Amino acid sequence: MLVLCSFALIGLTIGMYPTRKLFAEWAHEINQGVTRERYDYPRSHLAFCGASLLVTSAAAILLTR
Repeated sequence: MLVLCSFALIGLTIGMYPTRKLFAEWAHEINQGVTRERYDYPRSHLAFCGASLLVTSAAAILLTR
């Protein structure tokens, strides 16, 4: 179980990598006092994050058998 959690965190880290600039931009806006009703998250970034999480979780399961 510990291996799966470790691999899942690695997958999330890799999956969130393309979104770092978007998160930094939103953080700067929030610090300046700009508020939005909605923060649109690109579907391609979400798909990449999900795919990397699934691949690393599958690798963890295969490597522990």
